[in-house]
Amino acid sequence: LPDVERSKFKYIGNSSLVGSYLSLISADARHKLEEIASQMTYVELSVYPTYMDEFVSACFLPHTNIDQFPTVKEILE
Repeated sequence: LPDVERSKFKYIGNSSLVGSYLSLISADARHKLEEIASQMTYVELSVYPTYMDEFVSACFLPHTNIDQFPTVKEILE
C-alpha cells in the first residue's frame, strides 16, 4: 500500500465474491461487468527489464527503498 493517510483507505471485504454473486443474480450487473471486461488491457510486465527488480523490492516489509515510505521510516528510526 502507498504511504498515505489511513483515513483514505476503506476495507471493502471480499469484493470479488460480491461481484461474482451480483453477476449471477443480476442481468444489469452482468452487462456492466462485460462492459468493463471489454475495456481491459493486458500488459505483459515481464517484458519490462526493471519490473522484476521493482517487484522483488516491493515484496519486503518494509520496502527495500524505505525513502518511499516516510511514515514507516519515521517509526523505525
